[in-house]
Amino acid sequence: MRRCLHYLDILQNICEQAYEGGYDADCRAVVAALNLTCRAIHRVAVRVLWSRLFSLRPLVKCMPTDVWTEEIEDGSGFRGGISLTRPPDAPDWARFLANAAFVKSFKRFGLRADLDEDSYRVLCLYRPGPGPLLPNLRELIWEEPDADVFEYGYQFLGPKLTTLHLGQPPSDSLLLPILRSLHLKCPHLSHLSVQSRSSIGPVDPLVSRALSRLRNLETVDLSFPLFGDALLSLAALPRLSVAKIFLPRITTVHDSVMSIDRPIFGSISVLQISAVGLEPSIAHLIRLTSSPLLSEVRLCTAQDPPASILREFLENLCTEPRNDMLSAVSISFPLPSSVPLMLSMSALPPLDRPEYLLDVTVFRPLFACSELTELEVNSFFIKLDNEFLRLLADAFPKLQSLRLMPPYYTGSTSEVTLEGLLPLFRRCPDLTHLALPIDATRPPPDLAGTIRSSELLTLDVGDSPISFPEDVAAFLSAYCTHPSFSILSAQTHEGDHDPEHMRARALQSSTWDQVTRMIRLFVRVRELERSLGRQELPDES
Repeated sequence: MRRCLHYLDILQNICEQAYEGGYDADCRAVVAALNLTCRAIHRVAVRVLWSRLFSLRPLVKCMPTDVWTEEIEDGSGFRGGISLTRPPDAPDWARFLANAAFVKSFKRFGLRADLDEDSYRVLCLYRPGPGPLLPNLRELIWEEPDADVFEYGYQFLGPKLTTLHLGQPPSDSLLLPILRSLHLKCPHLSHLSVQSRSSIGPVDPLVSRALSRLRNLETVDLSFPLFGDALLSLAALPRLSVAKIFLPRITTVHDSVMSIDRPIFGSISVLQISAVGLEPSIAHLIRLTSSPLLSEVRLCTAQDPPASILREFLENLCTEPRNDMLSAVSISFPLPSSVPLMLSMSALPPLDRPEYLLDVTVFRPLFACSELTELEVNSFFIKLDNEFLRLLADAFPKLQSLRLMPPYYTGSTSEVTLEGLLPLFRRCPDLTHLALPIDATRPPPDLAGTIRSSELLTLDVGDSPISFPEDVAAFLSAYCTHPSFSILSAQTHEGDHDPEHMRARALQSSTWDQVTRMIRLFVRVRELERSLGRQELPDES
């Protein structure tokens, strides 16, 4: 037993298995106990114990007790605050610095700030020597809710940082000092995610310029607009595999995209483009994307595009050999983040414009992508009918998730009937999640000889109207046979604020819940009947 303790790999595995990522206090306590066992285990356990932090409190408590004070819990479920009572002297930093050197990941999020602004200022002013607070930090997740504290995220940037997420700042302007310095502070950054508070973050040329100098990026998720230099730089990165970008409605940006005449995004696998409108430059960008690994594409625009423009985009997307690799396509008009504002203003686009109507002919270019497993379209202008669903089922036999919904519910009635679901049930055996509006007020078709099992877990019907709940349940139970199957429907306040529509949603939601319960009962009864039938079969021997 003693000999195995001489192998660091074994000790490392034991400590990491006990630590389980450090999310649970009991797991951290186990590793802390191991750390005190003996010197052989200590040299490994101490590194694991301090490798991931969710607060600076443990480091602050490494200083002498007269340097800091901690408030008593107030009974609200939140820990009491911790603050510094005096500036630390040079000897007071010894244990803080020794353990800070082991920290590889620091994740800060929650409803309350980790330390108050005064404590952060004292730590930054009196720390010995220059450099980041955590010198060997590789991963930083920074979502501090306090505006005065959020800006101290800058103090954690360092040359060894490879993963950075900045999320939900109290004010989007607080992001700018951090982002403008990334190319200087974190030259080896490979994973960058920035989520602004507003749906569209601040437009800043200096940020775009800084991002254009990060040459090691592999994944990028940005909610603020990029200028042309940053976009062109990202498109040329050799190892970029995930890109989620926002294109502003600035003429120079789209002109710079249209001027590209060489293959771009050579190794991209996930590409998400958000924009104000579906400009020709976006179709041009897709056409030049050369990666043979592109498997997921998501498009979101604030304005609904004409049907011809969307079809052109899809034609550029679904070209060989890319069409054999695409597995997920998502299209949303408008931007999901703008839906709450539209709801509050009861705003709807003019639905009487035929040039914006998205019928099955618009999506025919997608039919070349036979490997598609996920398809999502959110638009007020999508025109669904039974024939639309039949063609989808024929084109995408490997579908696992299909969502064809309006951005929010307005009481409109779909042309899809229960009979229109049959091609999906019969030809897409892997389908697990289905969301589309249905007109369930018509009697369902006959079930003779059509009962079969499926993997469908959820059917989201939105604000679909329904009559004959018993007949609907009997029909769906022939295909929705999974024990955990459930029907999701719009609740009273999930949609527009028209009183008539709200009353209808409340009634429909109650009826669809009743259908779910009956389906589960019918499935159990059928399974019991089949089981009894097998037991009663005569023994031919």
